[in-house]
Amino acid sequence: MRGGNVTDSSLMTARRRQAGFSMAEMLVVVAIIGIAVAIGIPLVNEQVRIAEVRTAADQMAIHLRAARMIAVSKHKNIVVTVGADPTNSYSYEGTTGETRTIAMPGPVKIMGSSAASVTFRGDGSTTAAATITIEAAVSGATERWTVTTNTLGLTKLAHTRVSS
Repeated sequence: MRGGNVTDSSLMTARRRQAGFSMAEMLVVVAIIGIAVAIGIPLVNEQVRIAEVRTAADQMAIHLRAARMIAVSKHKNIVVTVGADPTNSYSYEGTTGETRTIAMPGPVKIMGSSAASVTFRGDGSTTAAATITIEAAVSGATERWTVTTNTLGLTKLAHTRVSS
């Protein structure tokens, strides 16, 4: 009987030792997680900045298309005025006659435009083709979006990444 008790107590001791993780194992896991986070945060931040520039370019294209639709539905000219950096905004007359002004987010800049304004006619065409360039610095490179409106009033987006 005595031998059985020794075996039972040694099994209980062995089970207690195997019940959890040692401090060294926990520190290794925490260190690995820390390294993964340290590598991942800059990559996520870069993707957020790239998405911010793309969103600003998409928004500008949407507003140009909206101005064209307003011109067609109201049968009148709608002028989209583009203010390059430092103004960094654009504006047009909305559906109820109010002026809609849209400012670019902080790091995103309107670098230039082939014209100070784009005029959409009542038939949806424009008085002249226009190109607007939007840029932002991201991780040592420049994200450049070009918004082009042709004389038919159609708006397109093009993207390039320019290395410094």
